[in-house]
Amino acid sequence: MPKTKLLLTAVFGPYGVRDDYADEVGLQMELLNNQVTRAQGIHSPRQSYWSFGLYLMAENLSVPTTVLDFPTWDDFTKELDNGYTHVGISYIVPNVLKAGRMAKYIRERHPEIKIILGGYGASLPGLQEMVPHDAVCVGEGIRWLRDYFGEDTEAPLKHPALDCLAFEYIYGFASKPRGSVLMTGLGCENGCTFCCTSHKYQKCYVPLLKTGKDVFDACVRGEDEKRTAGFVIMDENFLKRPERARELLAHMEAGRKPYVFDVFSSANTIEELGVDFLIRLGVRTVWIGVESKTYAHAKKQDVDMGALIKELQDKGIIVLASLILFLEHHDQKSIQEDIDWVISLKSNLVQFMNYTPFPGTSLYESLEQDEQLNDVHYRHQHGTGQLCFDHPHFPDPKDHAKILAAAAPDASRGVGVCAKRRGPHEGARGHPALQSRLWQAKALRPHAFSSSRRDRRVGVRPDAVQSPARTRKHRASAAVSANGIPTDGTRDCVGPGDGVVAERSGVRRRVYPRQGLSQGVGPSFRAAIAGLLVLAAHFGIDEAGQSSYHDSPWHGQADESPYSGCYSFL
Repeated sequence: MPKTKLLLTAVFGPYGVRDDYADEVGLQMELLNNQVTRAQGIHSPRQSYWSFGLYLMAENLSVPTTVLDFPTWDDFTKELDNGYTHVGISYIVPNVLKAGRMAKYIRERHPEIKIILGGYGASLPGLQEMVPHDAVCVGEGIRWLRDYFGEDTEAPLKHPALDCLAFEYIYGFASKPRGSVLMTGLGCENGCTFCCTSHKYQKCYVPLLKTGKDVFDACVRGEDEKRTAGFVIMDENFLKRPERARELLAHMEAGRKPYVFDVFSSANTIEELGVDFLIRLGVRTVWIGVESKTYAHAKKQDVDMGALIKELQDKGIIVLASLILFLEHHDQKSIQEDIDWVISLKSNLVQFMNYTPFPGTSLYESLEQDEQLNDVHYRHQHGTGQLCFDHPHFPDPKDHAKILAAAAPDASRGVGVCAKRRGPHEGARGHPALQSRLWQAKALRPHAFSSSRRDRRVGVRPDAVQSPARTRKHRASAAVSANGIPTDGTRDCVGPGDGVVAERSGVRRRVYPRQGLSQGVGPSFRAAIAGLLVLAAHFGIDEAGQSSYHDSPWHGQADESPYSGCYSFL
């Protein structure tokens, strides 16, 4: 009998490309350009993130485990020849066709391999027909896999030092990604009807790092191995366990470790702890789900969102507010009122996403019972296109993407790379000279403020900015799609070599991507120069390199962040 050997894999690329298996918009494998800053055009930072959960699970299993992250189809099929007894495929709902192709290939070519499915996509009804499998990972993955392979489910959890970004480009320049990730817990007790995370864990919170000391020790390991003091905390509401956060702060103070964190948090949790506590803890960015002005939920009950966001910003914390479009009460008037309301909050960043009832949520069950679900295929259910249910006030599918697209530019006033220590909205308050240069990102021209003046560089947007990304080594072919995206999975590998298996904390990892991850983000000297000219125009820099004004709120300020990029968040 062969020795048990496990492969944990993400779905194959390319990503952000419309093909037989997935869409382009909504599936770029990027947070910022995919759903937060995409309306900012060339000013939008381009970042992608590793599949953190796969590494965490691999670190905590005795079974020999390999993680295959962002593979091409050829990478995946070749890796299967290495004698695995089990393959775990992790995927989200709109990538179900990719997971199905992978599983069917295994059944055909390697029928002896057992297939395990995981991720939010594994909650779909009728799954066996779409993605053949032998088992589905339910709940928290480490405990489930340990039980499946007959290991000790109560063994201590080891948190590896996890890389945050796979790549980062700004105006075509590639920077060296920095920062690390902490996975402190899963699930959420708030139980929002639409939330996959909350329902996947039965509206409960599952702590992975249970104490402040556990979190602190993970930070120390990240600092030692990744040489960083900045961490993104992957937890729906990390601060909702205040005793853990206070213990973490106590250890930081005792050890004189000024770590910096980006967190998710509900508004009521922030109010209960107080903004001053967040400052002491080192919170740099906070993501708050404001959902809707009239959304009734305890997480925002009796909270003055405008005042809370202003206090956070006044004390140096970047705020990302997220709003949901096409809620049950939305009609043509109220949806625009919500858009105007979230913009009036003046958060540094705004995310708009369409209301989406994913299987397993109470929203899905309610709409299914009322026979409101429509036949939009799962591959299109990514929150940026047509609704997958019949909305009484928006029967025309064209409105679903149109309204979302129209909302984003209104919230994207300001060059993307300027939202650093203080965002463009916050930094422009009381600065008419800077306000006059806030950009209408979609049209690449300044807003028509009374004090604005035409700058001859505003029109600078050469074709080079939109040219296909260039790989630096092992480019397989020049095949690209019409919009300049490699269609053959061509990639520029990061790590010790091209597809080399790297030893990483005892886990074998196949290191892939840059190219093929999403739409053209690769380095281009001409694109970089063009971006710098546009940025220079934004800040009023003349040919001699002299700034035409010095009252910018950023002028003379040093960035104290441990991050190399403009946005550290996720």
